[in-house]
Amino acid sequence: MTTTLADTIRSEWCKAWTMRSTWITVLGIVVLGTLFALLFGFARATEYARFTIAERAAYQPDPDFRALLFAQIVVGYLGLRAFTVEYATRTMPLTLTTTPRRGRVLAAKALVCAAVTLVTGTVTGLAAFFVSRAVLIARDVPVNSLDQPGMTRVMAGAGLLLALVSLIGLAIGCLIRSTAGALSIVIVIGILVPAMSSLYPEWLARLILSYWPITAGLRLLSLDADPTLPGPWAGIAVTCGWAAVLLAAAFAAFRVRDA
Repeated sequence: MTTTLADTIRSEWCKAWTMRSTWITVLGIVVLGTLFALLFGFARATEYARFTIAERAAYQPDPDFRALLFAQIVVGYLGLRAFTVEYATRTMPLTLTTTPRRGRVLAAKALVCAAVTLVTGTVTGLAAFFVSRAVLIARDVPVNSLDQPGMTRVMAGAGLLLALVSLIGLAIGCLIRSTAGALSIVIVIGILVPAMSSLYPEWLARLILSYWPITAGLRLLSLDADPTLPGPWAGIAVTCGWAAVLLAAAFAAFRVRDA
């Protein structure tokens, strides 16, 4: 019997949720994002308390989603393991026997991964936003009004960004086929390169802020209208472009490699 895309999606969905590690990873994304939002909220409140009167008058509140820089590593791990687990357990030949069309297998894994992380990322983003906001309000730090233009985009955008991060992780997992190796690359892309931006020449730092997959995507979650940086939708389009290129490379490799 020929399998359809819907059959393959159902199979990948069942594979994902029958593994206990999936539940733990999803919970870890929410917990990690919320915990770091709490810590960054206290850090911003402490910084604001040290401001002079002039600095407080000039202060412009902006939602703080730095916590997602850490949660995204777990998101990337969730994506990459869709492939690396099958290679590690040598179940990929069975998957390809059931569904010989490799593009369909890749598409099904990508759709399942994106759906899971879209929901998980939205929940994480909302939790991080309101936890950080509660800390700032309790410490008398100005915050953005919930009816301010752009706030709906900011609050709902985390799910879209993290879904794209999971697809980048999935593509890297397909290309590398090793959990440790793929996770190392995800950490470099997601944490090390953005974290070291203060050490780069100004032109390179500006380039990374504008066109690196994570930092560009974070523009979607900001109300800061910096004319020298991409707008929110241009920024997330950059992240989409990275995901599309990596998925295309993953498909090209997956199609010709031995299982």
